[in-house]
Amino acid sequence: FAVGLIEIVSEIAKVISLSFRLFGNIFAGEILISVISALVVAIVPTPFMLLELLVGLIQAAVFAMLTLVYLTVAVQAPHGGEEH
Repeated sequence: FAVGLIEIVSEIAKVISLSFRLFGNIFAGEILISVISALVVAIVPTPFMLLELLVGLIQAAVFAMLTLVYLTVAVQAPHGGEEH
């Protein structure tokens, strides 16, 4: 019973950690753009916006890969369970 409870908590922790990671990265980028835009209005924030677009694409790829790995591990048959 205890091992099952620990497994459930670990699966929930994976989802929560992915969500917090994605939220933190997006929020930090928005704060960076807001601060730079408040300091200098003209052309200076443009490279940072492009950088945030690149970071967003990388985060989406990482999020998708980690989700794929977690789902693959979740649906695989356990080791030692041979079919005859």
